[in-house]
Amino acid sequence: MKYKSYSSSSQAKDPENNIPTFHDYCVTGADHKNKTNHCFSTFHLWRLVLKKKNDELIEMWEDMDWVSPEKILDILINSVDNLYSGKENFASIETGEKIELEFRIAHNASSFDLSKMPGKPPK
Repeated sequence: MKYKSYSSSSQAKDPENNIPTFHDYCVTGADHKNKTNHCFSTFHLWRLVLKKKNDELIEMWEDMDWVSPEKILDILINSVDNLYSGKENFASIETGEKIELEFRIAHNASSFDLSKMPGKPPK
């Protein structure tokens, strides 16, 4: 298992509200299935865990390996833990903004724009 150092700081625009806490996740890489497909097929995922080091428990990023979009969606939909963007350095990980789920039309100039669809009718 691979681990990286954690510092309770953030490179986000609003760093005070973007500090990862115990059990949060971080993505430091995203790979395409092929060069003609703009959608990502795998993500390098880390999780903030407690690790014993020199008889002391400290928070560290644990490498969860490269995971599928389904795993990322599962975290975003079913977990109370946050998911952050990040940059992997030699011995540490810098985190940035929270990652959120967004739906969009696959092609521009759609006849049925999601943002222009009617809302749920009242009962």
